[in-house]
Amino acid sequence: MLRRRPGLGTLTGQARALRTRLPGRHGPAASGASTLTAAELRLLPMLATHLSLAEIAAELAISHNTVKSQAASLYRKLMATSREQAVARSRELSLLDG
Repeated sequence: MLRRRPGLGTLTGQARALRTRLPGRHGPAASGASTLTAAELRLLPMLATHLSLAEIAAELAISHNTVKSQAASLYRKLMATSREQAVARSRELSLLDG
């Protein structure tokens, strides 16, 4: 689109700036975080709390097994092997505050 209509105002400059930053963001780490489901994004802030997976399940009104499978999927997508690593990686990627 930018090639056909180069005079789109500030959008053109913003798109070019974004395009120059993107090559460094490709790869498994970037793509994994971008494929998080709505359910995983809902679970993510809960993992940063002191609550156990069973308590999180009760809080979200879903089964314990659902929380476990969503957490495992999060860990895989964030390339983490523990809850702490997943939370830290989420903060690095600005998915969580803190």
